[in-house]
Amino acid sequence: MSKKDYGIWKIFRRECARFVSRPVYLLCILGIPLFCIIFFTTLMWEGAPERLPVGVVDNDHSNVSRSLIRTLNSMSYVDVKYVFESYTDAREAMQQNDIYAFMTIPEGFENKSMSGKQPEIAVFTNDAYYVAGGFSYKALKMTAALANGAILKGVMQGKGAYEYQMAAKLQPLVLETNPLGNPWISYSIFLNNIILPCILQLMIMLMTAYAIGTEIKEGHSRRLLVLSNRSVFRLLLGKLLPQTILFSLMGFVLQVYLYGYLQFPLEHGILPMMAAMFLMVISCQSIGVLMIGIFPILRLGMSSAALFGVIGFSLAGFSFPIEIMYEPFQWLSNLYPARHYFMIYKEQALNPFPIWYSLSNYLWMTGFLLLPLIVMPRLKRELFKQHYKA
Repeated sequence: MSKKDYGIWKIFRRECARFVSRPVYLLCILGIPLFCIIFFTTLMWEGAPERLPVGVVDNDHSNVSRSLIRTLNSMSYVDVKYVFESYTDAREAMQQNDIYAFMTIPEGFENKSMSGKQPEIAVFTNDAYYVAGGFSYKALKMTAALANGAILKGVMQGKGAYEYQMAAKLQPLVLETNPLGNPWISYSIFLNNIILPCILQLMIMLMTAYAIGTEIKEGHSRRLLVLSNRSVFRLLLGKLLPQTILFSLMGFVLQVYLYGYLQFPLEHGILPMMAAMFLMVISCQSIGVLMIGIFPILRLGMSSAALFGVIGFSLAGFSFPIEIMYEPFQWLSNLYPARHYFMIYKEQALNPFPIWYSLSNYLWMTGFLLLPLIVMPRLKRELFKQHYKA
C-alpha cells in the first residue's frame, strides 16, 4: 500500500472512530432514516384512507333518505358517524374537525323523486384536508349517482320499461378504468417511493456539510491535509467514504423493504433502482461538498444544504407535476438528484420501459460528481487556514 493510500486509510479509520464517539453521525445516518421509514410506511399501511368520518343532514326522514344513508355508509372510504337535524349542527361539527364532509337531504326528497321531479342533494367537504376532503367527496358523489340511478330505475319500472331498456338509459356508456403502475390506488406506493429518498437526500447533504465543517471549526482540517499529502480529493475520499457506505446500505435496506417485504411494483428488478440509489447518495454528497465549499463555515454550510434540500421535496415532482410548473422551475428541478431518482423509479419500477429510457437521468446524477471541482481550490485554502468564523 502506497503512502497516499495509507493516508486515505488513516482518514477513513479516523472517521469511523468519530462515528462511535459522536452519536450525531449514527443518529442522522441510521436513526432518523430508519424512524422515517417505519413511521411513513406504517402511517399509510392500508394504502388509502378508509372510514373517514362524515355526516348527513336528513330533513326528509323517509325510506328513500334512510336507504341513501345506508348506501353511503357502505362505502369503504367513509363512515357515517352522525345524522344531524340541521345544517348548522353539521357545519359546527365540520368546523370542530369531527367530520370531513356532510350531505344534506332536503324535505320532500322521496315525493319529488317518485314523481319524476329533480330534488337537490347538497354536499359540503372540508378541503383544508386535501386527501380526506377528496376521498369524502368521491364517496358522497358516488352515493348521489347511485341514488339517482336507483330512483330512475324505479320510475322506469313503474312505466313498464324492460330490463335492457333500463340498462341503456341508466348507463349508456360503460367506462373501463385501468390504473397503470398503481392499480390499488395506494398512497403508500405513490408517496413512500419518493418522500423517503427525499428525506435521505436531505440528510446526506446535511451530514456531508457537517463532517467537513466540523473539521474546520475544530481546527483539525490542516492535519487531515497533511495525512492526505495536501490532496483535497484524497481527504474527501477518506472522510466521506464511511458515510457513502452507510447511506448506501440504508438506501438498499429501504428498497429491499419496499420492493421485497411490502411487494411494491417493480417491473425491471431491483438492480436499476439500487444503481439509482447509489448514484443519488454520491451525487448528494457532491452537492454537500459544494455547499460547504461555497460557505466554509459550519452553520452557513449546513443552512445552505438544508435550504437546498428542503426545496427538493417540492421540485422532485411527486406532489405537483414538474411539467406544468413555470419553465425556470422545470430547469431547476434537474439540480436535484431525487428528481432523477423519481424519474428512474417511474420508468424502471412502475413501467416496463427499456433501461435506455432512463439513461439521461443516470448521466445527470453522474454529472453531479463534477460539482466539487468548482470549489476545490477554495476548499483547500479554507482547510489549510482553518480560520473558523462564528
